[in-house]
Order: sequence, then C-alpha cells, then structure tokens
Amino acid sequence: MDRQKKLESGEVWSVIASLAIPTVIITLVMVVYNMADVFFIGKTGNPDMINAISVCMPIFPIIQAFGTLIGAGGCTAISVALGKRDLKKSKKISSFCFYFCVVVGIAMALILNIFTGPIISMLGAADSYREYAVLYLRFLALGCPVMMFSNGFVNIMRADGSMKEPMIANLTGTITNIILDPIFIIGFGMGVVGAAVATVIGNVIASIILARLLKGKKEYLSTSIKDLDLSYETAVRPMLLGLPIASGTVLMSVSYMVLNNLLLSVDVNAQGAFGISRSIMLLSTTTQLGICMGVQPAVSFNYGRGNYERVKEFVKKTMIACMIFGLAIAVICIGGRDVLIKAFIDDAAIAGYGRQILVGCFITAPIYAIYQSSVTFLQATDWAGWSTAITLLRQGVVLIPAMLVLNAIWGFSGLIYCFAVVDVVAAVIGFITLHRRLNDQFDTSFGVLTNPS
Repeated sequence: MDRQKKLESGEVWSVIASLAIPTVIITLVMVVYNMADVFFIGKTGNPDMINAISVCMPIFPIIQAFGTLIGAGGCTAISVALGKRDLKKSKKISSFCFYFCVVVGIAMALILNIFTGPIISMLGAADSYREYAVLYLRFLALGCPVMMFSNGFVNIMRADGSMKEPMIANLTGTITNIILDPIFIIGFGMGVVGAAVATVIGNVIASIILARLLKGKKEYLSTSIKDLDLSYETAVRPMLLGLPIASGTVLMSVSYMVLNNLLLSVDVNAQGAFGISRSIMLLSTTTQLGICMGVQPAVSFNYGRGNYERVKEFVKKTMIACMIFGLAIAVICIGGRDVLIKAFIDDAAIAGYGRQILVGCFITAPIYAIYQSSVTFLQATDWAGWSTAITLLRQGVVLIPAMLVLNAIWGFSGLIYCFAVVDVVAAVIGFITLHRRLNDQFDTSFGVLTNPS
C-alpha cells in the first residue's frame, strides 16, 4: 500500500521519474528485441536476410499489440479498481487477461504457420529473399503465446505502481536474446531462423519470471480459472481501454505493409534501409510511449480517487518531459545518422536510402510527444473512445492515404516525409481533445468506444 500512497500524495516530478524510468527500460525491451535481430543479421553481410527481417517487421508489432491490448487496458482497469479498493474486481480482470493471452496466442501461432505464404506476399516480399522471410516468420510465430503473455503482464504488474519486478523480467529476457543472437545467427550459422529462435527463447525466460513474480501479488492479481469472469466490466471494458494503443499498433503495421509494397517499386534495398531506420526511430517513439505508460497508473489511480487537479498536473508535466526528450533524440539521431546506419550494415546502397529516411523519421519527434501523451492520458481517464479515434486517425486513416498521395506526387521523397505530416495532424487533434478532457470536470460520456462523439 506504500506504492499507492505515493501515487496519491508523492511529489509529482519525483513520482513521474520513479514510474517513467523503469517503464522506459521495459518498453525499450521491445526495441532491443527488434534491433538485436537486425543488428546481428547485418553482421552476416547478407542484404537479402536484412530485407527479409525488415519485410516481416509489421508482424512482430501485431503479436505484441494483442499483449498490449490486454496489458495496457488491464493495467488501467486494475489501477482504477485499486483506487476504489475493489480487490475482487482486480483479481477477476487479471484472470481474464491471463486466459486471453493463452487462447489468442495459440490461435495466432496456428494462423501464422498455416497461412505463411499468403502473409509473406501481402507484406511485400521480393522473390530474391522470400525463402528467408518464410523461415523467419514461421519460427517467430511459435512464440506467440509467450510473447503475448510477457508483453501483457509486464504492463499489468505496473498497476499498483510496481516497476522493479516487471523491469527485471523483461531485462532478463532481453539479455538472453542478445546473448543467443550471435550464437545462433553467426556461431551456428542459423541466420534468420536463429534470430527468430533467440527472440522466442528470450520471451519464454521473461514469461517464467513474470509467472513466479505474480505469486507475490495474489492479494489482487490472479491467474486462477476460478476468478475468470467474462462480464463487461472485467473482460470487455479492459479491452476497450487497451484498444487505443493496440489498435494503433496494428494499424501502423498495416501502414508498414503498404509502405513495403511501395518501397519495393523503388528498390529492395530501400526496404532494408527502412527496416534499419524504423528500428532506430523506435528508440524515440517507444521511449515516449514508455514515459506516458509509466505515469498512466498514477493518472488512473488519482482519477479513480476523484483527485482531478492532481491528474492534470501529472498529464501536463509528463507531456513536457516527452517533448524535451523528443527534441534531444531528434538532434542526436539526425546528426549521427551515418554512424547509426553503419553500425547495422556496411552497405552503400542501404546506407544511401537510410540517411534520407532518418531525417523524415525524426524531424517531428517533439511533436509526436504531444500525440502520444494525448492518446495515453485520454485512455487513462476513461475516454478510450476518443483515444482510439485519434490513434486510428494517425496510424491509418491519414497515414495510408498520405503515403499513396505523396508517393504519387514526389515518389521516394514523399514517402520519407509522410510520417511527419501525420504527426502534425494527429498532435493538433490530440492536444485539442486532451485540453477539453482536462477542463470538463471529467464527464465520462465520451469514454464509450461505441459513441465517441
């Protein structure tokens, strides 16, 4: 209960730091998993393997999105329940989240293995590296259940303000992956298969640790089927609360599929360059997401308590922190883009495209912070409908048409800057909506997903 007291009355900047720093480390684990595969595959000197990994990238976030759907939503719902001292409801929510990960994870593993060929074609794979892409995706799919569990429950365990336990679990899984990557990829000569197997094993280790740590929170978290409840409040509502982040991730993956197909008409090396650039870009976007998600339990907890002025203070100061970080990382990555790309692969063709792509990726990093803060805290204060609408607007409704139109007008240059265009549009809409939310006495009439207007 000391953690809950801190959420309720601790000094705001101190609470933000204590919550955000560990969560940033946790969320960066997703980036490290991704970057480790690309980095060590790059050391093979085989551009086809880099292109195969790059074209399969949209699938990895989709797997994680289902974990985020239940993890982010479950975290918010449990935080609110704890704020209301409803421990029974908290246990029911966590039990549903656990069985959701198991059932949906198995279903996804089967789908990805049965329909590997059509999925690879849809992703925009070229014939020159198609075999590598098929192998990577099939082995990666085997880890769907544990990947969903580790990604989901690392968020759920933050519901009471705990940071150390989930951070240890994810870091251990990441370190395992990093150690195994060079052994499998280079040492055993397994290539893309080694990258996929290392990723799965890392998630298995993280899941084992999380499962053990959950036993220490049995007062309000449960994986028992006896606590499974499929009612709206304990099953449907947590998913609605997690929908903004998860749907955004899925739709962004769809956008990347479209982008892969457009880049294929430019050059297969442009696909590889974008894969590397995207991994680097995730350093910025995932950190900003981590800061916001870290502070989310404090926002949801005080919202549950009815302490609305404290909610406003958390939201405003967190947005400032995200914007400062966005500016700093943009300067570093644009200024050092040649060094960053060469760290992955020493290939002139890929590097030429990559240095251009990185500029387009990072010029709006501070503006992206406004968008991310807006959608996270709208969701955290029970306005999941608006949060989802803005997320879908950015990740696909505007982004996909922007890709098609800008590509038709300016070709490759248009594709480079389409992300910057949608960041500005989404940030403006998000900020206006969040400002309204913070000044409307927290009326929840706009929180229902089916009626966001």
